[in-house]
Amino acid sequence: MKIKILSFCISLAFFLWLPFKVFAADEFSTSYDVTYDVGQDGITQVTQKITLKNLTSKFYASNFTLSIGSTTLSDVSASDEAGVMETTVESKGNKTSITTNFNQQVAGADKQQIFTLRFKSRDFAQSLGKTWEVYLPKAPEATNIEGYSLVLSVPASFGDPTSISPTPKSESQTFDRLFFTFNKDQLQKSGVSVNFGTIQVFDFNLKYKLENTSLFPVLTSVTLPPDTNYQDILIGKISPEPSNVTVDEDGNYLAWYKLPRRSKEEVTVTGSAKLYIIPKNKRPQALSKQMSEKLVKSDRYWEKENPAISAALTEIFKEGIPQLNRDKARLIHAFVVNTLKYDTTRLNNEGIERLGAITALNNPNSAVCMEFTDLFITLSRAVGIPARELDGFAYSQNRNLRPLSLSPDLLHAWPEYYDEEKGWVMVDPTWENTSGGVDYFNKFDLNHLVLAIRGTSSSLPYTGDDVKVR
Repeated sequence: MKIKILSFCISLAFFLWLPFKVFAADEFSTSYDVTYDVGQDGITQVTQKITLKNLTSKFYASNFTLSIGSTTLSDVSASDEAGVMETTVESKGNKTSITTNFNQQVAGADKQQIFTLRFKSRDFAQSLGKTWEVYLPKAPEATNIEGYSLVLSVPASFGDPTSISPTPKSESQTFDRLFFTFNKDQLQKSGVSVNFGTIQVFDFNLKYKLENTSLFPVLTSVTLPPDTNYQDILIGKISPEPSNVTVDEDGNYLAWYKLPRRSKEEVTVTGSAKLYIIPKNKRPQALSKQMSEKLVKSDRYWEKENPAISAALTEIFKEGIPQLNRDKARLIHAFVVNTLKYDTTRLNNEGIERLGAITALNNPNSAVCMEFTDLFITLSRAVGIPARELDGFAYSQNRNLRPLSLSPDLLHAWPEYYDEEKGWVMVDPTWENTSGGVDYFNKFDLNHLVLAIRGTSSSLPYTGDDVKVR
C-alpha cells in the first residue's frame, strides 16, 4: 500500500485571520481546547490544545500550518508529549504563517497527534478611555471538526461585562480573574464580543472649508454631529458663529453661513460626544409613513430597481422572505459580508472614488467601506427596510482588521436599518468582513462616532474636511 505524506494546513477563522480559507483534508479530524488569557495591559496569551486524528491509513500528517492576518504575534511556541516542536514563523505583508513540524508522524487509521500551540497578541483586547473591548475568533470553518471549546479569562479589574455575545455557557470568578466558556455550536457563525464599560467620551475638532466662486452671495451650511439614540453631542465652540442652526430630516444639525461673492471661510467646531452601548430610549419614536417612504427610495448610489439587485435578493431569500425587518436585515448583512472583498489597494489613491451598490456587485473584489454600506442599504431598501448611511469617526487599533477608508482623517462609513421594536440599529458589514467574523450585526461597540447621517440623500450632507477626535 502506498502511503501519501500530507502537509496539514488550516487557516482558522479568527477575527484577525485572513479571509482566505485553506481547509484540512477530509482524511483528518480535529478538536480544539482554546484559552485566551487577557492581561492587564491587553496582551493576550493564547493557548490552543489541538488533537489531530487520522481517519485513514492512506495518509499521514507531517506538519501543521496556521495562517494569521496579523504581524503582532510574539512568543510563538509549540510542543507535544515528546517535547518542543520545531516552529517556523513567516511574516509577509499583514500575514503571519506559523508552521509546526510534528515530532512523530500521524500515521495509521485512528492515530492521534495531540499538541499545544502558544502565542501572544495585542489584537484580541483593546482599551479606550475607561472601557475595554475583547473580540475572539469564531470556530474554524474546516471540515471534520469534532470539538471546539473556548475559555476567555480577563482581569476582574475590568469589571462585569456590560454586553457579551453570545451568552456564555458558564461563568465563574476567582479572586482576580473572570472566566467565560463557549462551545462549538455557539461559535460556528460568529466569534465572541465582550464590552466592559457602558459609556465612552470623545473630544472632537472639526474644520470645514467653505468657498463661494460665484459673483453673488450664497447661503451655505456645514454639518454638525447629530444626537442619536446611542450618542449625545455637546458643542463647545463654533468659529465663526453661524447665522442660524437648523435640523434636517435625518437629524443632522446644520450651521448656516452667508458667504460674500468670491470669498472663502474656514469653520472650526469643537465639542465632545458621549457614546452609549445601551440605547438611551428603548422605545424609540416610530417613523412616519412619509419618512419611511423617503428612506426606502432609490438614489444615485442606492439603485434598488436594478436587475442585479433583484438577482441578489433572489439568492438571499431563496428559502423565503422573513416577516421582520431584523430577520431580513440579518440575511442581507451576511450576504454583503460574504460577497464583497475589501480592497486595500484603493486606499493608496488620494481621492477614493465611490462606486455605488451596482458597481460593487459587479466588482465584488474591489470594495471599501462605502461599497459595503451602499450595498447593504440598497438591498435593504429593495425589500422595504428603511436604511441609511452613517459617516463618522471609528477608533481602530489595527487598521488591517478594522480599516478606515473615507479620508486620511480616520473617517469610516457604516449603515443602519430601522427595526420595528428597537428603532435605528447600527451594523458594520465592512469590519465583520475584514475581521474575519467578529459579529457586528447583533452587537455594536463604543468606537463609532456619527458625524453625519445620510438617509434622504446618498451624497449629502458632507462631513468636515479635517477631523480630529481623541
